[in-house]
Amino acid sequence: MKKYILSLLIATLTFSSCLDVDMVDRIEKEDGFFKTEDHALMAINGVYSTLYQFAYHKTNWPIILPTFEDAMFSTGTAVPATASNNTHSAGSAPVVNFWGTLYDGIKNANEVIARVPSIEFKSENDKSRIIAEAYFLRALYHYDLMRLFGGVNGIPIVTEPVTGIENAYIPQSSAEKVYESIINDFQYAAGMNDDGTPRLPKRLDTGYTVGRVTNGAAHALLAEIYLTLGRWRDAADEAQIVIDSNQYELVSDYRSLWDVDQESSAQKEHVFFVPFFRDKEASADVSLGSNIAHLFNPNGVEVGGKLLSGNPYGKGAGVHRVQKWFIKYFQDDQGNLGYSDPLVDASIDEAKLVSKDYRIETTFWRRFQQKNNTTGVLGNIVTAYPAAGGNTQENWGYIRKFIDPQGVNNRTNENDMPRLRLSDMYLIKAEALNELGEYTEACKAIDMVRERARKADGVGRDYPKYIGMDKSDNIGRTLTKQEFRWLVFMERGLEFAGEQKRWFDLIRMKYDENTLMYDYMKNTFIPSLPAADVQKQGVMAERKKYFPIPFAEVTRNNGVQQNPGY
Repeated sequence: MKKYILSLLIATLTFSSCLDVDMVDRIEKEDGFFKTEDHALMAINGVYSTLYQFAYHKTNWPIILPTFEDAMFSTGTAVPATASNNTHSAGSAPVVNFWGTLYDGIKNANEVIARVPSIEFKSENDKSRIIAEAYFLRALYHYDLMRLFGGVNGIPIVTEPVTGIENAYIPQSSAEKVYESIINDFQYAAGMNDDGTPRLPKRLDTGYTVGRVTNGAAHALLAEIYLTLGRWRDAADEAQIVIDSNQYELVSDYRSLWDVDQESSAQKEHVFFVPFFRDKEASADVSLGSNIAHLFNPNGVEVGGKLLSGNPYGKGAGVHRVQKWFIKYFQDDQGNLGYSDPLVDASIDEAKLVSKDYRIETTFWRRFQQKNNTTGVLGNIVTAYPAAGGNTQENWGYIRKFIDPQGVNNRTNENDMPRLRLSDMYLIKAEALNELGEYTEACKAIDMVRERARKADGVGRDYPKYIGMDKSDNIGRTLTKQEFRWLVFMERGLEFAGEQKRWFDLIRMKYDENTLMYDYMKNTFIPSLPAADVQKQGVMAERKKYFPIPFAEVTRNNGVQQNPGY
């Protein structure tokens, strides 16, 4: 599959500098640019390049977001640990680079939107697609900036090319105005050409490169945004558009979503994702490969093939660890194993430490063997909660989703970065309909996700129980609106564990009509747990509801105010 994105990524990283460094000066001097279709394609590839940057999906997205949530934590002295224990600052490199990289992407998108319309194309629909892609990406970058940094005072909205100092320092706009701009851009991207065809393809079919954005992705992001804003009907309607498009499906085996050898199948479910692939020409941070396996897998576990130089084996770093309470929440204390897991030691009785849900088994490590990354010699057997035995036993878990046995480096693997899957659409629909009082239909939506989990690897299971009373194997009662809301919150926590969604759910959802979910978890739920189930390195704090705006930005732009606590 990845051969289809090679040309896009090479062009992306080759030409991105054409548009993000000294933009105005370069364009004024290079009058030959923005004259041909090839120039337009080079330019939009420059806008796409932001997605793959180290400061975005390559590393910062998966390295920082988990440290702000309640179910994961990091240890040590590096940046993830400082964020986890609430000692990060407005000068932290990931914070600074997040802000700058996303605004560079926005500036690049503005150049495409302003200049491509004047270029003559053989096909007007091809021109329309490139412009729509720029609108989509501009909206996405504003959206992520708003969610990360704009919780109190909003963010600057940049919708015009920078022409000089007079429009280089734009003040913050309110959240209402920022979201209005974002929605307008996504609606444009999701719109139609004059001939009735969509500006963006419905799916990545012949003629479109895997990794480029689609009509379905635009509608999916609108659904997520409306959910964030509490526009329940709009959220349900946009999610339904994606479901009814028949362009996506829930893959039958949840485990196969994370198998790099089954990517073609997995992409049937991924509505929007950032593709990475094994890069034999580069290593570590500058490669076109994914870094996520290195970050999430336990220290010493082989997550990739041989390195290009130095130590021959790519391994996990154990940066992110899962809180014991989170795994324990989903455990079945009285069941039987019910499955064959090669990582489970048959000589140890683990019958009381098994999952109710197939997704537990496929999402979290139970047992792993460390490997010397110089000699390749296998070493300690380590058990992570809830397994027992081994040479070393740890009181927390690790995410097991992201591994690439054929990777060429611990930071240049095939694992894609998921953003929105079809299961998102069902859970968005379920949450929105519950808030609207449409309980029966909300149950049907969440049961679509639970039914896939029950199918497991082809041998059906009795867990998780159905929610809808129309199903014979259901939970046995009707839930209140608040109970259903909590159910969705935890369902999303398991379904999307390690996919960088939990923190956003914490700061947008409510536990009850008056209490933000983040505040409930911080002040009530977490303090009620046994001390042994909570690692204190994972600090929940008021200021961790938003990122700090980079110190340099606040200093040079009088129209930008720092978020509280920084």
